Amino acid sequence: MKFVIDDLEVIFPYKFLYKEQLEYMQALKQTLDEKGHGILEMPTGTGKTVSLLALIIAYLAQRPNSIKKLIYCTRTVVEMEKTLEEVRLVLKARKAEGLNDNFTAVGLSSRKNLCINPDVVNQKDRVDAECRKRTAEWVKKEQSETCIFYENFEKSAKETIANLPNDVYSLTDLRKNGAYSIQCPYYTAREMVKKANIVVYNYLYLIDPTVSSQLSKDQIKESVVVFDEAHNIDDVCIEAYTVRLNKPILAEAINNLKVVETQIQSETNEIQNRLNEEYKKLINNLEKKPEGELNQLVIPGQIRKARNFIDFMKRVINSLRKKLKDNSEALKTSHAILHNPKSFTEEIQKEGNLDIDSLKQCGERLNLLLNTLQIAETDKFRPLSSVAQFVMYLVQYQEGFKVIFQSNNYEGTLNEKLMTLACFDSSLAMKNIFALFQSVILTSGTMSPIEIYPKILDFKPVVAKSIDIELTRNSIQPIIVSMSEDGTELTSEFTLRNNEDVSRNYGNFLLELSENVPDGLIVFMPSYSRMEEWARQWQKDKYLEQISKNKVLFIESRDVNETSTKLQQYRKCCDVGRGAALFSIARGKIAEGIDFEGHYGRCVAVIGFPALNSKDTLILERCKFLEEKFKITKNDFIEFDAMRQTCQCLGRVLRGKQDYGIMIMADKRFAQKSKLQKMPRWIYKQLDQSRCLNITSETAITVVRDFFRQMAQPFKIADNSYFTQDTL
Repeated sequence: MKFVIDDLEVIFPYKFLYKEQLEYMQALKQTLDEKGHGILEMPTGTGKTVSLLALIIAYLAQRPNSIKKLIYCTRTVVEMEKTLEEVRLVLKARKAEGLNDNFTAVGLSSRKNLCINPDVVNQKDRVDAECRKRTAEWVKKEQSETCIFYENFEKSAKETIANLPNDVYSLTDLRKNGAYSIQCPYYTAREMVKKANIVVYNYLYLIDPTVSSQLSKDQIKESVVVFDEAHNIDDVCIEAYTVRLNKPILAEAINNLKVVETQIQSETNEIQNRLNEEYKKLINNLEKKPEGELNQLVIPGQIRKARNFIDFMKRVINSLRKKLKDNSEALKTSHAILHNPKSFTEEIQKEGNLDIDSLKQCGERLNLLLNTLQIAETDKFRPLSSVAQFVMYLVQYQEGFKVIFQSNNYEGTLNEKLMTLACFDSSLAMKNIFALFQSVILTSGTMSPIEIYPKILDFKPVVAKSIDIELTRNSIQPIIVSMSEDGTELTSEFTLRNNEDVSRNYGNFLLELSENVPDGLIVFMPSYSRMEEWARQWQKDKYLEQISKNKVLFIESRDVNETSTKLQQYRKCCDVGRGAALFSIARGKIAEGIDFEGHYGRCVAVIGFPALNSKDTLILERCKFLEEKFKITKNDFIEFDAMRQTCQCLGRVLRGKQDYGIMIMADKRFAQKSKLQKMPRWIYKQLDQSRCLNITSETAITVVRDFFRQMAQPFKIADNSYFTQDTL
């Protein structure tokens, strides 16, 4: 269908346009018109992606001088492929209206997802290294093992890209085209990104400094950047700048240095010639540098020669080793030890006789040296790279960071002591993105309360809007359960962690849900440890056995592949009418990006309040930083984070206007006013406070039965909830 928003003609690929979709596009257009940044929340399953694409593609076509490129960032490959199919749908609809935009859209992912060379793909975890061994600059000179796909790409790269028709190229399309033309899909995609009108790739291609630097030179200011499912973008940002080291990593870094040192000390003329040539280039860079101009490739004198650099890195590692040893002793009587980056830098400088300029450039120097020595398997040198990254960030960033020593209590680590350069400032990663691009859009179905994001990301949006949902029938039913049948409080509070009555009451409630919810039941719990504790108790009390009689029971594991297999089996059980229950983690793989449309998700139950561990040192320090810099209290941030995780889980149940499902929050804390205020409006307004707020598990089961009885009645979407070509 075709319609106009102000003066912009939009082609929408469906016959119906819901009111919330129009409101979303109007807010998006306002953001682009004002050439600013925006935050937009729109209910899950209501066509957010296709609405966004239809509007921005119309903008690209009609206002090419204002917006020249769309960069769409997703978190997973599955989401990337879905987005590209939506792009294809929009462009097909525009073509049907006689509009030949001549746009090219392409997805970019890692070598692992794009390589088609069987000798490389079969190496699985070594794909990157095996690819570099066949495509590095020096391979052609030595006439060693090469890649026919890459060789063909190199011979006719420009011609190939020029001859590709304007179209949508998903990862699957790129692999098919590569197999047909015998050319590398990965390098083809990298080349296509430079000229494509629409690019879809992972968040980290913009956020992670170790990745984004490879693409920065090809970026265009007049671009729209979209971060989809951006409710956790602050976590992605701080993780990109956080570096962790321990004793085994430092030991491996020393081994990395020994490998490099052995090559440097080689008496072969070839290696010595390469090292001499490298040194001359570094000197030339210094001589050619204009006065007053900063240049990343100007390597300080202390580490310009390869041997000097190796000695320098040995001193760096030994200084960090000593720090780890000294603080490990202190950890015997302390939970965690914190250091200010500035004072910590001064201490290792003094300890290892290290200068600041060399510390800043050691990562760049390492990459140059590995390239000079023609080392393709750079993955093996990740420990040494991590050390370089640690000290680079340490000296570059003083505010919003802490060096933290603590025990690593994760499974299989044998209480290994951990040295973390922890980032708490998510605005650091976003600062350059907001400055580099004309418009940045953060969007998700669960971004309430919206006003917190401009604070923690430190920017001023021109539009910040939460779009409501208009339902003809009450197809989603939020319920807050705070008590068991006997009036005992339901809660996952730490003080009641070992209370068997609480565990039994939760188990009994889940058993009743399994008896009354048709098809798929998804249960989210606060953490793996809490799920394991409850599961042991439920096993002992026979609850799991009884639940399994009603539905096939699956439990999410820490292993990603195993969880994927269980998810497939869960869907099969729903398909054949047996029904299934899936126990998951609120911050796990299933909670993010997995859709349970239709009968796969008739009820989502969040059991317990998924709050961060407020006693964890990293969480405490992050909260201190947020309060000092942005005036966000610890309690507000902990509640905000728990509610966004909860609502993201709840949103799995609604994947369209005709879908329906129950949303259960089973913890007394959900009923508190401060938590209710942090819910997206589209969930909150469906909460019947007289019947579904602060109720017992027995009453909840009655509500569940009534809901599914009502949903079984014939239903038609009301005509006034959407527009058609004639009514718009």
